[in-house]
Amino acid sequence: MEIWMKKISNLLSFMVIFCISGVFYFNYKGFVYENGQIILQKQAAYATEIGPVVLPANLAVNVSTKYALGASNAPLTLYEYSSLSCPHCADFHLDIMPKLKEDYIDKGLLRVVFVNFPLDKNSMKAALLSECMTYENYFGFLDELFSSQRSWWMDNDNEQLFRYAAEYGVGYDEALACISNQTVAQEIITNRQDGIMRLKMQGTPAFLFSGADGNEIFYGVVKYVKLKEYLDNRLANLQ
Repeated sequence: MEIWMKKISNLLSFMVIFCISGVFYFNYKGFVYENGQIILQKQAAYATEIGPVVLPANLAVNVSTKYALGASNAPLTLYEYSSLSCPHCADFHLDIMPKLKEDYIDKGLLRVVFVNFPLDKNSMKAALLSECMTYENYFGFLDELFSSQRSWWMDNDNEQLFRYAAEYGVGYDEALACISNQTVAQEIITNRQDGIMRLKMQGTPAFLFSGADGNEIFYGVVKYVKLKEYLDNRLANLQ
């Protein structure tokens, strides 16, 4: 028992270190297909919060907006690059997103697009399952996965993931098809590669704010007070 508890403790420690403060640096390959399997190739290093960083004004963000939250004519769009297995991504999504929704999204000032940026095999499967959700169930499913990361992230049999998917309308057979969908997997990989290569992402979460006045990105964890100050100033300039 003591040995198993030590192993679990080591796994949890690794999980936290894996995502802390945007520390993860990805080489240019990221996820690739080898012999029909999705393989993650990676390197790790430490970094600190950086931002906002100004990006090219004509930068095109080519990700699906079918699950976008907020008005399509909002003056600012937030592209949230996040891994469903990252604890700091969970902190943002569960603690800060509700505040953004109340203060900006529901008032038509901000639109949010969640972009899957998986860090490991199980978060890739979770990302694939999320893409099978209806719009009505999508963000509830994300909340569920972020709230219960430990229960499904260490479950290599995917029983917990499939159980959560079923609760949000995706049955077992459909879930199996979802995690085997190479077309959707390639779309997720492409978005991930784009984040690495063009957006110079060093970890998750990362927040790209896009508006008529240009594009700026925060890398790593950002406190709400800083985001609020940033959004208020930028929205004032857009009026």
